[in-house]
Amino acid sequence: MGTFKWWSMTARVGRRGGQGFLSDGGRLSRAAMVLLFAMLALVVTQGCGEDAPDPEALRGSVVSALDTLAAELAEDRPADAAAYTERLQAYLSENPSFFGSAAALVDGSGSVITSPYVYRTDDGYESLDLAVSSYHIETQEWFAAPMAAEASIWTAPYFDAGGGEVWMVTRSVPVRDAEGIFAIITTDLVVDAPAE
Repeated sequence: MGTFKWWSMTARVGRRGGQGFLSDGGRLSRAAMVLLFAMLALVVTQGCGEDAPDPEALRGSVVSALDTLAAELAEDRPADAAAYTERLQAYLSENPSFFGSAAALVDGSGSVITSPYVYRTDDGYESLDLAVSSYHIETQEWFAAPMAAEASIWTAPYFDAGGGEVWMVTRSVPVRDAEGIFAIITTDLVVDAPAE
């Protein structure tokens, strides 16, 4: 057996009939070209043939990750909306299948003070505050249902106009301290628009 120098593609390992990967002129031999194209075709077809994640497994991942985030926030509450935004972006970075995440912070009466929302874009992440009058946050199912039930919920599919601007389902979890619920945190998953 001989040596292999990857930078020049000269190899004596596995030579057939005295031919290596390079021809006498320093170009790739026909056999090497065929092998490279076959490997490229294999990589491309396998990459394109990947199945979408199993929806139930993805929902299970959301439940686990969001419950963990809720526990972390209850234990170590960020100081302000900017700190929540940073934490939500880190959460999405750790969970590449999730589309967006919000933290609707509430006062003692259950009114929303601010609601940082971070979601994916083609260029990375975008953030905005959902606690604006045009969004009517306190009537949104993802906020109102877990506040009323004081429990975690999944929404039905909906188009998030004014937020992520996509069809999604949302998992919402109340976050509590000794005084009660201080936030509703969410994870959004993109879904297909329902058939009409």
